[in-house]
Amino acid sequence: MSTPDKSKRHHKHAGPLRFFGRTLVRTSAVLFLLQIALATPWLDGIVESWLQVADTDAMGIPEYIVVLGGGGIPSDTGLMRAYYGATQSIAFADATVIVALPADENPETSSVGRMKDELMLRGVPAAKILMETKGLNTHEQADNIRGMLDPGAIDDPVLLVTERSHLRRSLLCFRKAGFSHVFGVGTHNTGAEADLEAGTFLRYTLWTNLQLQIRVLREMIATGMYKLRGWI
Repeated sequence: MSTPDKSKRHHKHAGPLRFFGRTLVRTSAVLFLLQIALATPWLDGIVESWLQVADTDAMGIPEYIVVLGGGGIPSDTGLMRAYYGATQSIAFADATVIVALPADENPETSSVGRMKDELMLRGVPAAKILMETKGLNTHEQADNIRGMLDPGAIDDPVLLVTERSHLRRSLLCFRKAGFSHVFGVGTHNTGAEADLEAGTFLRYTLWTNLQLQIRVLREMIATGMYKLRGWI
C-alpha cells in the first residue's frame, strides 16, 4: 500500500496559508495607517465633536449641576470631573450639585463620598451637595436623579459635567428621563502653557489621540447598545 506524499499535502495547504498571511499583513497595515490618520487633530476633532452633541441647548443658569462620577477617586476621570464640577458650582452659586457614582457601602467613605470631599476642598459647600449612589450606569443615574427631585424639576435647567466623549450619551439619557432643559460641559486635559518647541505631535499629541480612540470606540458601541435598549 502506498503512503500519502507529505510534500504534496504540504503544497496543498501552503497556498491558502500564504494568501491568509498576506491578507492579514495587508489588513493590519491598513488598520494601522487608519489609526494613525484618526490620531491627527483634524480627524479626531470631527468624531469628538459629534460625541459632544452639536445640538445641545444653549447654556443657561442651571438649577442643578450633575457630576457624573467616572472612575471614582482617585482617578484621572474622577478628579477631572470634580474639578470642573467645582468650577461650575462656583460660577453658578445657587445651583445644587448632584454627584452620581455607585456605592455598595457607606457613601461617605466610598468614591462618591471622596468626590464630595474633593468638591468641598475646591470651595463647594457641603449643604449644596447631594449624592446619587444606586445607579449602575448613565441610564439608571438619570432615572434615579429624576426620582430624587420634585416633579417640576424636569423643566429646570440641568448642567451635566462629564468627559467630552461621554456627553452625547449622557445628554440623551437625561432627555429620555424627561429633563427638558439639559446641557453639558465636557472635561478635558489642559496642556502646559509653556512653548515646548517643535515635535510635540510625535512626543505627545499622537499618543494622547490614540488613547482617545479607545474611549471614542467605547462610546460609539455603548451608544448603540443604549439605543437598542430604548434608553436614549
